[in-house]
Amino acid sequence: MAGRTIRAEGGLSVRLAPDGGVSAVSLGGGRLALAGQGGFAVVESLVPDGQLRDHGRVTGRVKASGGRLRFEGAIAPAALELAAEFRAGDFLDVRGEVRDLSGADRALRVSFTLPVKLAGWRWENTAACARTIRAGQAQPAKPADFLYLGKKGDGFADEDPAHYGIRISKLPFNAVCRGHLGLSLAYPLHEPRVFLLSAADQGLTITFSLGLTPITRKFPSRASFRFIIFPVDAAWGIRSASERYMGFFPDLFRTRARRHGNYACISDPTKRPPAPNLGDFGLVYSENDYQWTGGEISKPALELAESIGIGPKQIFHWRGPWYWFHEAPGDITRDAQLARMKAQAEGRIKGAHGVNNQLCGCPHRLSAKAAYHSYLEDHQGKLERINFQYPSYSCWLLPMNLDPNLPEPNRGQLATQWQYRYIKRWKQPGFRGPFGIAYDAFDDFSGFRRLNFRREHLAVMDTPATFDPASGRICQVKGFHDWAWARVQTSLAHQAGGLVMANVNLEHAMMFGGQFIDVIERERRMEDYDEERLSTHRMLLGAKPVAFPGGGWIPKGRDQWVRQARKVLTFGMPPGPAESRREELKALMPVVRRVAEAGWQPVPHARGAGLWIERFGTRPGRLYLTVRNCGRKPATSRLAIELEGLGLAGMAGRLAVRQISPERPVRFVPSGSRLAGQVTVPAQETIVLALTHPAESSKRKGSGHRA
Repeated sequence: MAGRTIRAEGGLSVRLAPDGGVSAVSLGGGRLALAGQGGFAVVESLVPDGQLRDHGRVTGRVKASGGRLRFEGAIAPAALELAAEFRAGDFLDVRGEVRDLSGADRALRVSFTLPVKLAGWRWENTAACARTIRAGQAQPAKPADFLYLGKKGDGFADEDPAHYGIRISKLPFNAVCRGHLGLSLAYPLHEPRVFLLSAADQGLTITFSLGLTPITRKFPSRASFRFIIFPVDAAWGIRSASERYMGFFPDLFRTRARRHGNYACISDPTKRPPAPNLGDFGLVYSENDYQWTGGEISKPALELAESIGIGPKQIFHWRGPWYWFHEAPGDITRDAQLARMKAQAEGRIKGAHGVNNQLCGCPHRLSAKAAYHSYLEDHQGKLERINFQYPSYSCWLLPMNLDPNLPEPNRGQLATQWQYRYIKRWKQPGFRGPFGIAYDAFDDFSGFRRLNFRREHLAVMDTPATFDPASGRICQVKGFHDWAWARVQTSLAHQAGGLVMANVNLEHAMMFGGQFIDVIERERRMEDYDEERLSTHRMLLGAKPVAFPGGGWIPKGRDQWVRQARKVLTFGMPPGPAESRREELKALMPVVRRVAEAGWQPVPHARGAGLWIERFGTRPGRLYLTVRNCGRKPATSRLAIELEGLGLAGMAGRLAVRQISPERPVRFVPSGSRLAGQVTVPAQETIVLALTHPAESSKRKGSGHRA
């Protein structure tokens, strides 16, 4: 019986053998050499120590219907079935489900391999990580190539470089390229899954770590998955993959925010005098705690904000929904603490909120019941908690499950109905704002990377579980519970006409939760991040506003501050407000805003040896290149701007290039379908080039900015 072929735009086709293997792959008009049968395979992790059992390939039958291919397969000795549908279009869209027939919990690594011989191909993991694929070595391979989930223990670390038991990819797409050929395998982020993208000489593989259990009500003993395959421009590799992925799924990157710049808490000036010359700091957003003012901005605070161009729709009411502080002795056992929580929920003892729970008037009894319904269980079946002691009182931070499907009252319900209840006032005549909400600590502070083993929580999930590789036990990533609540809460805010802001410090939260955030604050020091991480943030968040904090987070010396500020300028990110750097901010922030608001684009269509280049905007007049020298010595390089890639072919003689920051003369001349010129970039410095029409260039002459 002959196989079946499915095609995608860009000259990609995959032929499935009758049993579900891959019998042919074509790309760019030619057939690629194959290394084996590929297709679906399953490896199981067994209780109690996570020992692996390789069940091998899933075999079955392939049928064609309505332009789609349908695969139905099984591994009978393992009591497993797998079905998948291959859809054609801009990309090959594969949607499947694995089913357990035994009625037991199953911890499964479900993989699909496109078995192209990739030895000698270039593998790209991020914009700064590319390696040649060698025989016998899979990529990613180094510890720094992964993100990690599965944090255990009660130690507190808001963000750290430790490696945990679950490895996932840094980006939801990768790229493999050779010559003019390029391929990407990707995972659509619409629903969270534990996934890993890999490449080896035997092919391109995606693996999902799925937990199946009969107790899950919406999909008992089943788990779904989805991935896509598409061609990329080999000349741009991972950047081309990013561009195409954003084009396929623009909803994942869409933001209602149009302004880029710094943020600050703008308080009532009659109670807390503002910094002088506040307008020099490049502020465009503000957040504060408005529970004490009935959910409204005080008139003096609003007047101050509006005096520097910040209106009620750029101001956010912040709360921390993901956690619950429980006042308890620092040496209390987990069992005793849980018994105390139960007694509080039943009204037998008082004291439920904790000093910092920000529950905005919620009755203690209701808070205690919600916490008891929503606490997590760790890998030992004990209360999950984090040792976070305030100097003035003893208090444990408890990560909470925010899934709205939990029995009521639950923590997600309290967050919506109490912490963010002011959304209901947004449409009232005369309401003064704020018309935005801010999610505080959408990161490791609230336990995003931890695992929840609580059985009754697994029963109500909307997304499949995963498992602990150390034990093979079924669980869920705490951050996936956060996702379940954030999609509901963000929808409420957007429907009411508001924006959502969050301080997000983990790439994990950016990946799975970034689709629900309009404005992102990086609550870390600028010097904590190199160019690769900042680039990864951009690829995870697209053109959304991203800002660093100011105040005590900034470098102390001017020279060090300028170096760091210009590094983050490369990625359209402002450095944060600081009174000590007012003059520098006054000069720099107009450039940051112009660049960032033009809109980050994954492919710069510009090259220069030894230079890191990012592009913002698409048309002359709002098209900028940030050009960085990451090295420790000055770099002089020929920079070529590819006009055809920018959609400006034939316009070389009608375009001008200006260096607007720091302002310097540069000369670019037409060279075929390019504009070419020489730039000099000092060590650890970023320059900004603007692509304009000559008339506009003359009009703006002298309007550059220095910092």
